[in-house]
Amino acid sequence: MAKHEVEIIVNTILDSSTRKEMTLYAYVVMPNHMHILIKPIISGISKAMQLIKGRSSRQINEGNFWQKGFFDFGILTEEKFREKFNYIHFNPVKWGLVKEAEDYKYSSAMAYKAEHGEVFYE
Repeated sequence: MAKHEVEIIVNTILDSSTRKEMTLYAYVVMPNHMHILIKPIISGISKAMQLIKGRSSRQINEGNFWQKGFFDFGILTEEKFREKFNYIHFNPVKWGLVKEAEDYKYSSAMAYKAEHGEVFYE
C-alpha cells in the first residue's frame, strides 16, 4: 500500500469510531494488511467492515482495493482481549518496521501510550 492509502484507511477507521459506529480499542495498518479490535455499535461486525472497506476504497478510488471478506475472531475473555490488543500493537515490531511499537505511525499504540503510559494492555 502507498503511504496515502494507509493514511486514508487510518482516517476511515478513526472516523467510524468518531461517528459512534463502533468502539475502537486498537488498530494497526501494515503495508499489506490491517488489524482492528472493535466492538460494533450500530450493526454487526460485517456491516462495520463493509463501512470501513467501502469508504476507504472509494477515497482511494479503487473498487477492488480490498480482498473479499475478512477474518473475525470473537473475544469472550479478558485474557483473549489482552492477547489480541497486544498482538495488534506489537505487529510492526514483529515485522521489523520499528523498534518500539509506539513509533509506528499507523497504529493506535502511540495514542494508547500517551493516555495510559503503556503501549500494551496489562
